Amino acid sequence: MRAAVLKQPGTLVVEEVEDPSCGDDEVIVKVAQCGICGTDRSIFRGEYSVGTPAILGHEYSGTVVEVGSKVNGVSPSDRVVVDPNVVDDVCFYCRSGSSNLCTGLSPLGVARPGGFAEYSVVPARYLYEVPDGVSLAEASLVEPLACCVRGIDQAGIDVGDVVVVSGAGPIGCLLIQLARLAGAATILAVEPSQARREHGLLAGSDIVCAPDEAVAELTRVRGTIGADVVIEASGSPASAEVIFRQVRRGGTVLLFGVYPVNEHIAVSPFRVNEDELRVVGSLNNPNTHQRAIDLIATRRVQVDSVVTHRLGLDLLAKAMDLTNFPTAGKIAIDLQSD
Repeated sequence: MRAAVLKQPGTLVVEEVEDPSCGDDEVIVKVAQCGICGTDRSIFRGEYSVGTPAILGHEYSGTVVEVGSKVNGVSPSDRVVVDPNVVDDVCFYCRSGSSNLCTGLSPLGVARPGGFAEYSVVPARYLYEVPDGVSLAEASLVEPLACCVRGIDQAGIDVGDVVVVSGAGPIGCLLIQLARLAGAATILAVEPSQARREHGLLAGSDIVCAPDEAVAELTRVRGTIGADVVIEASGSPASAEVIFRQVRRGGTVLLFGVYPVNEHIAVSPFRVNEDELRVVGSLNNPNTHQRAIDLIATRRVQVDSVVTHRLGLDLLAKAMDLTNFPTAGKIAIDLQSD
């Protein structure tokens, strides 16, 4: 089969590799679409270490072509979407109901071969059926949407809240849609890129602005009080530091972006205590995959709107560098187009 193989950081080659084989509890999926995540780009740049050679890609959908001997409830020709987060089920966190914090996590597209290939081997328990009326292209957005659902759960938005979302990339735009569904009265998206500010407006933000305009816009909406919830979705440490100046007393700060592992920010512990701030993170998508599928199927969330480019596998390496696509939102790789 053809696959995009990461040989080392910065070197990704599309080549013929051995066809995968199917274990008793596994299925083989013919990949239809696989989205490029910020994590894929971090791995490509060498900021996040994985064993090489590696087949990346963890946001993917496809059709089952082979089923292991012990697999029930899944058949060839089923349309499926993949939850890539394979857990060990035995560590403290799995046994405590926090499988997203699993210390033996072995994700597809990171520790196991993923979706930037014509075929992928997936443990059957990590598949979800794609309902009628949902395309495989839409289904490839289930994983990032499921992560965003988890983030909104963590943010604890109340009906009528004023919410700031820092970053109007694909993830920020999904969070904007979900914040609206959660009941936010006013959503302010802060984004340095003009193209992405337009994406944020289309996603449903009431106000979009550049970072240097954020204080004035928030003051116009809320006076000197600040936002009830601020969500940092860009992965920028500088932005993560700034959002603490945008949240009101008693408000919530959600650090959702993926940040460089060795970066730090300056936060006043006095203010966190004195203003009783709630500071939370959000990792992966524990038990939110089906909710994401249902949101797409019922058209409560428009995932297609965040995809700006669909490319063939041969263009994956180029798409790892967003300077080649300066107006891009989500870029998806179409494995059926080659």
